[in-house]
Amino acid sequence: MRIAVFVENRNGVGLASEIMRAEGADAHSFHLLVADRDAINAGRLEQEAAARCEGLVARNLFPVDEGLDNAEFLEELGHRIRAFAEEERIDRLLFFDDQSQRGRRVAGTLGRTLPLILVQDCHLDFRYKETGTGRRDQSWYYGSSSPAAICVWGPSTAHHLLFRSADADPTVHITGALGHSDDPALLRAARTTVHRPARKPDEPLRMAVLAQPLTRHSRLSRQDHREQLAELRAALVEFGVVDTDPDPSTLDGYDLAVTFYSTAHLQTLRADTPLILFSPPPLNIVFPTINHPLLRNVGTLGELVDVVADLRRSAEFAANDHGEPLEHFIAFQDDVAGRVLRVVEEAAVPVEPPAPRWSPQDDGGGAGLSRAERALRSVRGRVARPRSLAVLGLGFDYVTGVAIPVLTYTQALLAQSPVDVRYFDLGAYGCHEDVLRDLADAEVVLINSLAPFWRSPLAGELVPALRERGKSVVVYAHETEYVMNFEGSRNAPRHQEMVGLLPGLKVLCVSNAQADMFRGLGVSDPVVVYNTVPRDAHRARARRTPGARPRVVMVGSMQDRKGLDLFSRVAELAYGQGLPWRFAWIGQKTWRIGSTTLLSDRVEWMGALSRERVREELAASDVFFLSSVDDPMPLSVVEAVQQRLRTVTYHRVGSREVLDGVSGYRSFPEYTPEAALDALRRVLDDEVSETEYGDVEELFDVPAFTARMTTALGLPGPGDPVRPPAGDGVPETDGRAGADPVEPRFPTVPVPSRKGTYLIEDFTRHLTAGRHDDALRVGEEILCRRQSVDVLVGMAEIRAGRGEAEEACRLLSAAAIAGGDRARVWTEIGRIADLLGARGRSVRQLARRESVRLRIGNQAARLLKRN
Repeated sequence: MRIAVFVENRNGVGLASEIMRAEGADAHSFHLLVADRDAINAGRLEQEAAARCEGLVARNLFPVDEGLDNAEFLEELGHRIRAFAEEERIDRLLFFDDQSQRGRRVAGTLGRTLPLILVQDCHLDFRYKETGTGRRDQSWYYGSSSPAAICVWGPSTAHHLLFRSADADPTVHITGALGHSDDPALLRAARTTVHRPARKPDEPLRMAVLAQPLTRHSRLSRQDHREQLAELRAALVEFGVVDTDPDPSTLDGYDLAVTFYSTAHLQTLRADTPLILFSPPPLNIVFPTINHPLLRNVGTLGELVDVVADLRRSAEFAANDHGEPLEHFIAFQDDVAGRVLRVVEEAAVPVEPPAPRWSPQDDGGGAGLSRAERALRSVRGRVARPRSLAVLGLGFDYVTGVAIPVLTYTQALLAQSPVDVRYFDLGAYGCHEDVLRDLADAEVVLINSLAPFWRSPLAGELVPALRERGKSVVVYAHETEYVMNFEGSRNAPRHQEMVGLLPGLKVLCVSNAQADMFRGLGVSDPVVVYNTVPRDAHRARARRTPGARPRVVMVGSMQDRKGLDLFSRVAELAYGQGLPWRFAWIGQKTWRIGSTTLLSDRVEWMGALSRERVREELAASDVFFLSSVDDPMPLSVVEAVQQRLRTVTYHRVGSREVLDGVSGYRSFPEYTPEAALDALRRVLDDEVSETEYGDVEELFDVPAFTARMTTALGLPGPGDPVRPPAGDGVPETDGRAGADPVEPRFPTVPVPSRKGTYLIEDFTRHLTAGRHDDALRVGEEILCRRQSVDVLVGMAEIRAGRGEAEEACRLLSAAAIAGGDRARVWTEIGRIADLLGARGRSVRQLARRESVRLRIGNQAARLLKRN
């Protein structure tokens, strides 16, 4: 197969070289095409091709410095690339941008005669602060040229392309990102949960400003770009040294990086460098909010300064509290180049659909359908399905099992459904009204686990308020009887409040035993959806026959509920009986370990490991021994099944429901070391049933779990109609007839709550610098915590200066009763009342009288004290 690759920059040359090195690529011949009249640019591309693509010369379709204007150049590009494809008998053409001037010309020229494969080469998941009827940023239209296939980084881009408009029907493949998705260093960085700075508090910062060319594609005018960059640098120099556009390889030497928007986060994550994604007010485009300890979105210079000041003062980076996981935007998997190459090999020229024809029998339901089928379609068309899902919880990461199923689910959901999905951390809020405001446009609210009801005082207030506003509230429970009893004893009032709310909620369960427990608590119809785990790249199978020294492994946090004592005593018992078994435990140590719990020296306590390492350790073992006394449906057992590892659990653990009777699995009915040891002996003699293990694996596989969750939540699946958005019925569209609204329904840049230690200092800084909007923002944060006279007076002065007399008077009233130096306070009130004109006359007179009275009283008190 003869494959042409059209490149416009050095990054494209690098991506082409990776595809050319994919397994199976040697069966094809590749042609690297360039269209550039500039000698410098063309030379750079040729040098890059010589360095990256062995034996392949970049062919420029134009002599450098050819005398053509831009219109003539584009017209000639179409003629020359068609001629090249015919002369060289090209079978396929890859390109990386169909919305650049060159890319549009290539797509328009060859799109109906040659299979064109579009490969994503940069981040595209941008959003907008405001939308109108005009043309959007060109990234929004990516893939709209109807190529034969589109290879994208992750589910979010696929979601945008598939549901951008009502008539969009592209062939989209989630292959992952070339050079990123298969990078173990980036995967580890993506799933980290902490940031450990190398510097100490109050030390000057070393900062990098990554200044992208925002004037390109009219994202920001040249003048606005210069002004924003100058203001940014001027604000940062107060906190340390600022470098502009350093070499990406040196980013790990910086304490902080700042960028307007870009894929720079992939480099800063690898370098373990915090990154602030700054969307200044003149810039309409907004980078998506990603929940990661090294990423923070801000919308004003004042917010940015607050984050930088916090980092310098405390050496702690104030990352996004809310946001989506990075895996929504980039799918991590091996062999991305091979996946792209397979798409190239299978692509075909899209068949242009025939013009629609109306038939009296069609009745809007589709020609060729029977009356019964048309009637069913009509009913389905009237079913109003929601199109927005908010997931509410207490942290979302890949370290604890409670978040993994829902994170994995929403990635799959985005790739096949028009539902907009956002995550919100309840721990970041101070009052339930703030949560309600952020969830105003959410139609379905999924509370992940029961923990928010025990850990946060807001959940009990929030659920009734959400239901009053017509939201569908669903709880996905991961807890069973042991945890319920434990939390009920520690948090009795909140626990009872939760128990009172449960009968009015839809509850999703991970096992039938858990569903029975909720029925006993008054839940009328709990739904068993089970759970799932990500499709990890490395899932080596365990050996079929145990070795001479069988290895027994457990994966889970070190706590009594997970059976630390039992696991240790089984290891001691096996050693006492002379069995040559090895025992290992993988998982971080917790505080939930009793004083009498045995931690045996016969066990290798391995601590927390990465998911990749856990997979390797499972493959190197012979038995997975889940020692938990209570576990609803442990994900570690699902992973053991995926790797065909013999498994032993306690009789009351949820895994028994799906594994009972399967060859290679054993359970012990009595929670004793002797019973567990006997089950281990027996399972080592069993043969793992590939058929039965495969059947269990399919039950927990991502597609099956996604279908169950989507049905249980009442969300639209592939092809299901969706409810029109709430509002005036005239949504913003892309200008085409029948187009669906495309903008996000949730806040684009959520501003999380901050620590109160330095808020007064931040308020004063903004007020002095004239950043009044930021001063008011910080002032509101302060007033939520306590009544500060100086803040009240400062905010009143800003409001008065803006002519907002009523709000200024309200703040002055609060200052008058807040305490402090009363004479000084009334003097300040009088000064600000002067700014209110006639409205402030009575306030000014009162302030003067009170000020004089307090000064005379204070002077008299001093004289009496002196005598």
